[in-house]
This record gives sequence, C-alpha cells and structure tokens, in this order.
Amino acid sequence: YVPVKKSLFAEKEVFDEAAMEKLSRSEELWAAVKECRDLEARLNALRSEEMRLLSTVELLKPWEGLDIPVQEIKSTEKVALFTGSLPADAVDTVKAQLNEKVPESSLQVVSTDRELAYVLLVYRKSMEQQVSEILKDNSWSKIDLPPVEGTPAQAIEQAAKKQKEFEDIRRQIAEKAAGLSEQRPNLEVVYDYYNLVSSRASVARTAGNTRETFYMEGWVAKPDMERIEKAVLKRLPEAYITFSDPGEEDDVPVVLKNPALVEPFEMITDLYSPPGKGDFDPNKLVSIFYFIFFGMMISDAGYGIVLTLLGLWALKTLKPKGILKKLMGLITLGGISTVFWGAMFGGWFGDLFKARPLWMNPLDDPMSLLMVSFVLGIIQIFVGLGAAAYKNIKSGNVLDAVFDQVLWAVLLVGLIMFAFPQLGGVAKVISAVGAVGLVLTQGRSKKNIFGKLTSGILSLYDVTGYLSDVLSYSRILALGLATGVIAMVINTMAKMLGGGIIGYVLMAVALIIGHVFNIAINALGAYVHSSRLQYVEFFGKFYEGGGRTFNPFMVKTKYTNLKSEEEF
Repeated sequence: YVPVKKSLFAEKEVFDEAAMEKLSRSEELWAAVKECRDLEARLNALRSEEMRLLSTVELLKPWEGLDIPVQEIKSTEKVALFTGSLPADAVDTVKAQLNEKVPESSLQVVSTDRELAYVLLVYRKSMEQQVSEILKDNSWSKIDLPPVEGTPAQAIEQAAKKQKEFEDIRRQIAEKAAGLSEQRPNLEVVYDYYNLVSSRASVARTAGNTRETFYMEGWVAKPDMERIEKAVLKRLPEAYITFSDPGEEDDVPVVLKNPALVEPFEMITDLYSPPGKGDFDPNKLVSIFYFIFFGMMISDAGYGIVLTLLGLWALKTLKPKGILKKLMGLITLGGISTVFWGAMFGGWFGDLFKARPLWMNPLDDPMSLLMVSFVLGIIQIFVGLGAAAYKNIKSGNVLDAVFDQVLWAVLLVGLIMFAFPQLGGVAKVISAVGAVGLVLTQGRSKKNIFGKLTSGILSLYDVTGYLSDVLSYSRILALGLATGVIAMVINTMAKMLGGGIIGYVLMAVALIIGHVFNIAINALGAYVHSSRLQYVEFFGKFYEGGGRTFNPFMVKTKYTNLKSEEEF
C-alpha cells in the first residue's frame, strides 16, 4: 500500500552483523510484523468475501426482473417450481408443447441474452413425465439460485451496499498499513539478516559431523586457494584443509577470468550459457566482434558520446556490482565503438551537425556498407571454424579438425574466390579439393560405403547454411541505416517547430525527446542483434555451453550491504 520505487543503482546502507542481530530482537519491530500479518489476514478474508459476493451478483443478474423472493422459489406438495435456461430460439417451441400437452403449466421468460432465455417454470407434479420429455428434447438446464434474502433485484442492491462497506474496510486497512511503513527500512535489514543466517545453516547442513569434528568439501577457484587457506587457519588454527584437482567425472563449475576490457562481454556469453566441459572461454573473441558490430549498428557519434558518458557516470557514481557493472561497462565500450563508427560514417545526431564522414556515408552508398558487413561476417565465420579446429586439436582429435573444419574452410575460400573473375581457375581447383574432401570424409561414422558416400554428398548442402549465416550480417547495414534515417526525421520535424522563443523551446524539447528515444530503441536493437550474431552465426560453429557458473558461499543481501569484520 506504500510502494517505494528504488533506483536500480541506489546505494545500499551498510550494517555490521551485530547491529542487524540486535535489530532482529526488537519487540516493536515484531509487533509491527504481527499487525502486518493480521492486516493481511483481514485483507485475504475481505477478498474471499468480495469474490463470493461478485459471484452471487453474477448469478443473479439474469434474474433481476423476477419479482418473487428467492427463498419462495421452491416446489410444494403438488406444484413444481423451477428456474432454468433454454436456448433462446426454443422458447416458443417449448411454450407451444407445454400448452398442448401440459395445459396446467406456466413458462415465464425473465430475461434473454444472445443464446439463452432464463425462465421460471411452474407445473403440476402429476405431469412430471410429460414436462421432462419436453424439456429434455429442448436443451433445458436447471439453475439453482444462490440462497439470498428478497428478490434478485433486492439482493443485487444489497450486494452493492456491501461492496461499498468492503471498500471502506479496505481503505482503513490501507491507512493502517501506511502507518506501519516507517518500519520498512528495519524490516529490510532483518530480512537480509535472516537470509544470511539461513544461507549459513544451508551450507552447514552439507557438512559431515561427528561428536567432536565436522568436515566440508566444495569448489575453490585456484587463485583463491592460498587466501582461503590462510583465512580458515586464522579463524580455526586446529583445522586441516587440503586441495585436489578435479577428476574426469566431476562437474566442475566455471570461473571466468578476463581483462577488464573483456569482462563486460561475459554477460553476453552467460546469457547464452557458461562454457561447458569441452569449451574454452570465448569472451575474448566475442568482445572483438561484439564491439565492432554494436558500434556499426548505431553508427552515430553523437549517440556514442551519450552512451559513453552515461556508462562512465554510472560506473563512477553508482558503483554497480555484478551483472549491472558488466552492463554499464558494455554500454561504455559500445558507446566508444559507436563514436568511432559514427565519425567514419558522418553521423552526429543524424544530420544535426554537418560533418564530413571520415570514410563513407551509408545513406549515399549502402551497397559498400553491405559488402563490409558481409566481409566482417565471413571473417567471424572463419574465426568460428578456427575455434572449432582448436577445440578438436586440443582434445586430441586432429583428424576431426582437418575433416570438419579445414576442408570446409578450403571449400568456402574457393567459393569466395569465384567473386573475382581473374581467380576463376584457381577457385575451381580449391573448391573441388574442398568438396571432394568433404564427400569422402563427412560420412566416416557410417558403417557401409553407400552410407559414407551418401552422407558425404548430402553434407555439401550445408553450404546453404553458411550462405544464410553470411546474409544474417546484413542486419548491421539495416540497423545502421535505421538509426540515421530516424535521426534525420527527428531533426526535420523538430526544425519545423522553430521560430520565436516558444518555437525554439519546443524544437529543443522535440530534439531531446526524439533523440533520447532513438538512442534507447537503437541501443536495445544493437544489443539484441549483436548478441544474436554471436549466439547463432558464431557460437553455432564451435561453442556448446551447458556449463555451471561457480557460485561461492558468500554474503548475499537484497537491501543492505554487510560490513566485513575483517578483510583477508
């Protein structure tokens, strides 16, 4: 009832554990918790009663025109009285049949909707069989009205009054809840304290115990071994600690260690999947291509400056941690790349500031940028094949590297050379060598010669997959052009507002709002599509993923930061 919107980067208050533990024993705090639970119980009961009331009203609405009290709608010893529904188009038929076969009966239509008629039926019980046959043949459905006092209309009116009472009660609960909100900061501290206690107890449950001793085992990152050993022995001098290398059957968690400039790109890989057992860390390769593609997809130096300053401000002022720190680093590096490519292509908030491109203007020569995009795509695909070959060689599968990566690289090089007429003869030879090699080796896992050749020949169809991969890089051109065109439209529309003081103020507002929106939407697009190129076109060549991120036992708090008693 008193929601608090906290900034994603809001700095947390620092507490030591002793202060948190002391606060957790506050009688005033627990009294507030009890009152809060009581209010919640009242609110839940109120919701249940409201739902029951609404359900009753919904059932009574078709019967609002019935002027008989609901409690009086019941059969007597000799007369049957029922409420029910019939298909709307069957009412006349039923009336006619009742008049003919059961003259001492009455069928009153109370209301109708698109499909049904809601009716009150009265007849002598002695004619039960005849009435049943008529109703059965005309899709009759008996309806039991809810037990209420008075006519349906009176019951609905009473329900409306009751609903107003419920609203008053809810308002009172909200006011009391608002009064308890002053305890929210303390409750957040205690929440973190009990989370800490719970996580310790959870780890303790994994330890083996005897009457006098206990033991624990877990994973430790190699660089932290000496530090952890010193810390344990400092607290527990009588403890014994030993380290061993993992075995082949162990599911080893992944710890990524990269230079500061590469670290932000780890979030791209983590969102896909951490490296698996047979993988190497691809983030150094990802960082190069992602850096290039992100900047080219926005390609406006003005936007790049904004992104860079935003990222640097967040890193310096807000001091984010974990994935938020990586995200701000990614925005900063992406902004730097965007400044570079914006200067290359002449984009400074669209055409707001006239500047000659240092290389080319994609709006004037989109085909050149398309070719550059394809070349970058081809380079990344070959790097992916190289990475796959490296994996095979590292694991001792040298022939697999030759058959599955080198031969494909040979074929692709030959096909690319066909783009240059003067190399046509050499291209034929190289392509033929690659194709023949693939036909002879891609079916090597099959048992008979027919299966080997068939699989080898069919493998050549994968050329279309590589072609599709290359075409995917055209998104670099598409997003770059979209950013520039939208920026120019924003500038044109804003300039139309110019003239006079008010006009120039409106123009400035339009420029700011328009360009902020364009930065946001195109930065998101660049993030998504650059990631997609890594996940599908690049990782598809060599990366399996499926690893498990190293999750060390550590203090994890939601609302506060815990002050360390000592650093080690």
